[in-house]
Amino acid sequence: MRDETFQKRLRGLDASEVYGYLDRLADQLQAMDRELGETRSRNERLQAELQRVQGELDQYEGAGDRVNEQVVHMFSQAQLVVEEMVNDVSRDARERIGQAREHERRIVAEAMDTAGQQVRTYAQTAQAQMQSIVSSFATEVEHLGAGVQPAKPDPATFFDDPKGSHTRTPNGRAPGSRG
Repeated sequence: MRDETFQKRLRGLDASEVYGYLDRLADQLQAMDRELGETRSRNERLQAELQRVQGELDQYEGAGDRVNEQVVHMFSQAQLVVEEMVNDVSRDARERIGQAREHERRIVAEAMDTAGQQVRTYAQTAQAQMQSIVSSFATEVEHLGAGVQPAKPDPATFFDDPKGSHTRTPNGRAPGSRG
């Protein structure tokens, strides 16, 4: 706009052109002044908004620091609880293992007692059968020595022979025996 040129007249510049130009310049200046005012107003609003947001951000950062401290504290507490639970479970497991070992000892002792009783019962039964067999043989020997025909022995007094293969002849001897 500074390069604007006007026609020259005898008395200088054309006044109507100069006043028209000045009016346009004034209009442009007013428009720019309005825009500048609006821009300043918008800038002030943005500055205020920026300060508000910065304040909130500061609050959030402070809250974030507090939250971080709380999270660290909670994790520490959780770790302590977990360690205590692990100790409790370990102690419980040791107790249960001890109880299981004691139970195992009782079962083995009971089994040994039961086995011992069964062996004693079997030995007593075998001893009674042997005594019966010895007594039967003694009776037979007495009959043989006295010359008396022995009575036919009870097969149950001999070894438990389910087939009854122990047969005696009238002379009291087993078949095929000498003497």
